[in-house]
Amino acid sequence: MPALPLFLAVALAATPAEPAANVTDAPIADPAPTADSTLAAPDLAPSRAWSRPFAVGAYVAGRGGAYTAGGVGGRARIQPFRHAGLDLYLELTAVDWPGGFRHDYPNGFSVFAAVPLGPVQLRPYFGFCDVISLVEPTQPGAPRADDVMLGAHAGVGADVAVSRSVSLFVDAQADLYAGHDRSSGGWTGDVAEDLVPMLTGQVNAGLQLHFADPR
Repeated sequence: MPALPLFLAVALAATPAEPAANVTDAPIADPAPTADSTLAAPDLAPSRAWSRPFAVGAYVAGRGGAYTAGGVGGRARIQPFRHAGLDLYLELTAVDWPGGFRHDYPNGFSVFAAVPLGPVQLRPYFGFCDVISLVEPTQPGAPRADDVMLGAHAGVGADVAVSRSVSLFVDAQADLYAGHDRSSGGWTGDVAEDLVPMLTGQVNAGLQLHFADPR
């Protein structure tokens, strides 16, 4: 055999073979994003009526305890923060009163904490108020027995959003007033000088219209 071909054959035999590529060492591409992975869970809070910072409402009210009364009310709400707000209100109520026609006008404000739970917003609240109370005697010539009572209240309410701009609500609260005693002997013309405490409970139910851009 010629020397050159023999030398090439020996050199090829002595050269180590390249190892086969390991398929496990190849980089693994990230999976393509799917619709479920690219879309975050939507925040439904802006679609709730109470997510808007302003509202006006109307309601019916019933009161019991130191005296019994019923009537209607209206309120305006400012809720600049998602978890806190302020209600201003005025009510017109008729009171069960012997010997005369008593009509009261409670008014005041409530500061509340807002706790959103799905379509419901819970509102523990407290506030201060006064009641302009007028008694018109039924006996001719009898003197009036008007008074202004001052007090505070605390309770809890719930707003249920029925659309992006409308909610229904219910409130239950306790009221503590200081006023003059006008019930001595059922005579409407007698107003005592000393202040006496009056504790009542009240339930409201009504409808609110919310407006302005959601928070």
